[in-house]
Parts: sequence; structure tokens; C-alpha cells
Amino acid sequence: MLLAAGAVATGLGSCYAETDDSPGEFDYYVLVLSWSPSYCKLDGRKKRDPQCARNEPRSFTLHGLWPQYEKGWPLDCATESRPWVPRAVIDEMLDIMPSARLIIHEYRAHGTCSGLTPRQYFSTARNLYETVRIPPRFGKPNAEASLSPRVIEQEFLAVNDWLRPDMISVTCRGRSLLDVRVCFGKDLFPTSCGINEDEKRLCNLPEINVPAAIR
Repeated sequence: MLLAAGAVATGLGSCYAETDDSPGEFDYYVLVLSWSPSYCKLDGRKKRDPQCARNEPRSFTLHGLWPQYEKGWPLDCATESRPWVPRAVIDEMLDIMPSARLIIHEYRAHGTCSGLTPRQYFSTARNLYETVRIPPRFGKPNAEASLSPRVIEQEFLAVNDWLRPDMISVTCRGRSLLDVRVCFGKDLFPTSCGINEDEKRLCNLPEINVPAAIR
């Protein structure tokens, strides 16, 4: 069920680690699954983002794969050449990461710190994204819901028998679901999250709004 061994291998403020941010020097990955209806409701429709088109409703999309330290994270790591994502790689990712601008940004900000080429980085991100089963409730919901972060986590745990509570975190923006984060080691196997994914900081609410997919 988990990835084969041969697979291609905001807001902490003062917790941001003071380091040289060298590519490949980090402790674990966090896979960030964005709840597209919240993004579209809060920002995307104003920006006329194509992922918010009414004729193509989306649920969880891939926001990014972020190298993390146990405390803090690297960002915009220096590379030998200017970070550049080939058009072919962008096109291959648009089905799960429906914004060329986001794809380019994610590689520059986070992918450069992975020590991987753009193709390796996005291949890894896709493999991990496809490892996580999305609970049926979140397939393409046509009605808003109010749920606790704990219930959202439990639904993910129920359909991913390899997942433990310390490997997943729910975040919110305002009173709406923002994303679900799942942690993986550098070996790409599931691992416990660090304090960056402390849910008390990321979404300390008893209940949050889960907007319906835009139709």
C-alpha cells in the first residue's frame, strides 16, 4: 500500500530555523493538500484562477511538498543554476496542481530545498499525493458542512490504515478548512510531524466550515 522502497526518492515566526538552507538538508517532508473550495471562496475567484472554474469543481488539490526541519523550515535554497521548471513538467502536474504559477512558485520556494531536480521533485510529490486516499465525504461535495478538525482527521485515518494521528494535521484560515497536511520521512515513508504542524497553532477551533465544491 505504501510507496515502494525504490520510489523517487506558514507562521512559526521566531521558530524559523537559522541555517544555511542547503539543498537536501532537512528532516522530513510535509505533503500539503489544499481544500480547493476554500481557496476559491476566499481568494481564487477574485483572482480568476482557472482551478475555480464553475464547470470543473475540485476538492483536494496538491498545494505542495515542503521540506521541513524539526523546528522551522528551509526556503528558497541556493542552487547552482537558476531554478527553472520545464513546460513539460508543468503540463504533467496540472491535473492535480491546477496552476502553472503555483507549480513554479512551489519549486522555487520548496523544491530547491529538496535537493531534487524539478522532474524528480514533482514525481515525488505526485507519488505521495496518490498514496493518500481521500475520504468519500470529500470527493466532490455539493453542500457545505461544519466539522471539527478531529473528525476530518478521523475520516482520513479511516481510509488510510497506514496513517497515525501524529502524522496528519488540519489547518484552517478564518473559520474555513484550508488544508490537510501529511508527513513523510526523507525515505518517503510516513513519519511523525514536527512542531511545525502543531494543530493547536494551525487550527485551534472546535469546528470549521468546509465549503462545497463550486458548481
